[in-house]
Amino acid sequence: MNIKANLKYVLTGSIAFLAIYMFVAAKPMGSDIYFEPAWTTNLENTQDPGETAPKTPPEAFKQAGVEAFMLGERYGFFTADGKILSSYATPNRVSATPVAWATYPEDARDTIVRTPDGSPRMTVSGSGFVHLDGDRTFLFLPGGDAVSQYGEGGRLLWTREHIAPITAFNSSPAGTVMGYADGYLACVAPDGTERFGFYPGGSDREVIFGAALSEDGKLTACVSGIDRQRFILVRASGGQHKIIYHTYLKGNLRRKAFVDFEKGGNFAFFESDGRLGIFDCKKNEASGIPVYGEVVAAGECPGAALFMVLVKNGSRYTLSAIERPDHLVASVNFNANDAFLIQREGAIYLGTDGSISRIDIRGLK
Repeated sequence: MNIKANLKYVLTGSIAFLAIYMFVAAKPMGSDIYFEPAWTTNLENTQDPGETAPKTPPEAFKQAGVEAFMLGERYGFFTADGKILSSYATPNRVSATPVAWATYPEDARDTIVRTPDGSPRMTVSGSGFVHLDGDRTFLFLPGGDAVSQYGEGGRLLWTREHIAPITAFNSSPAGTVMGYADGYLACVAPDGTERFGFYPGGSDREVIFGAALSEDGKLTACVSGIDRQRFILVRASGGQHKIIYHTYLKGNLRRKAFVDFEKGGNFAFFESDGRLGIFDCKKNEASGIPVYGEVVAAGECPGAALFMVLVKNGSRYTLSAIERPDHLVASVNFNANDAFLIQREGAIYLGTDGSISRIDIRGLK
């Protein structure tokens, strides 16, 4: 069968013109999969980040399919049908999810976390940088070696400190995983109690470059070490943990590594020097594709055959379509100052500078 793709985005406003075409290639697949452009919208609706009464009615933010975006100095919310609910501009740091957002200057203190419609949700007391992940709220404390989690109403749930700075961080509904500059990897439950903690070792210099926790909390993945850098997968059960897979990686990344699980829990992604690794959690097999630059996102598409990968190399981005587990179907390059990728099952949202586009993946089973 053939896979056909013809993606075109016409971006106006601050971008004069950008057209992206994914080449047509004959690839054996179980069905005809193709990409269908749905809409492109410009981020012209700009509000004051301090507004608590947005132009869009609050009830509009409660509908299904609302997504958050962060694109350069602009952030806000949009719907699956292409309506921009809010678009803020600020030079300050921002954290945003579909359920909350916060913005703060470098000397942040007592940061207000707001709901998508701009109403205050909580105040995170103390100094530090707020990080939002889904409905979870974290505060990275000054010094870089401690983090706290906050619950509803700004209630402090737990604080964890270590002797070395945090170099990797990820959370899921099942807990939080942290990696440190001294090579220590720790996983804590939602209440802050430690599920496990250890030094993976196996390298000449110990440091954790990336870590992730699966949605159910059973699997933890990380990229660790310099000189004999490696990827490890840990299974936790009944208060015990065990390394169930590890492999040494070619080359040495000396920056943050992209490590993540897809939402379905079937695959883990891990970045190494010039490569995106793809681990099949059911078959305990690792494969991968070459990448040239820094992995920005690897879209999740539970139960389907295709996922998307966005890679950045300076101002040049590469968007690739991968048939599971590691079959490169098509890729396209484009230039942008900033870009983001969100994949929700059969829909792709691609943001580039001042515009957001939706592309539907047709033919998925």
